[in-house]
Amino acid sequence: MKKILVADDMPTVFEQIREIIGDRYEVITAETGAEVQSEAKSRKPDVILLDMFMDDDMSEDILKDLKSDAETRNIPVILMASDATIMAISRYYTLGAADFLKKPFVENVLFRRIDVVCALKDDGHYDLI
Repeated sequence: MKKILVADDMPTVFEQIREIIGDRYEVITAETGAEVQSEAKSRKPDVILLDMFMDDDMSEDILKDLKSDAETRNIPVILMASDATIMAISRYYTLGAADFLKKPFVENVLFRRIDVVCALKDDGHYDLI
């Protein structure tokens, strides 16, 4: 079973995602930047879903840290936000984000984004995302 690390400072998001994808993916959770780094290194998730607006940590710094670390740089990161400008999303793409998900989640969109990113990674085409 593939592992998805969900990084958000709102536990309700964990439950929403777990309810939607929990039958197909193992859901790992992290509420802080330090937890994201720790879980990414120890659990080696297939994809990280990263909230763009975590309270305690700057998501941009979390993404930079993930992409600069040899142990985590090849883990695709999908951003999540309920309200983000195209300029903000574009900035995260330049930092190495693979995709973007709008909150609240639509079930088939959530599955599709995760499935596509996992397939590209599995097929050795991570450089395309």
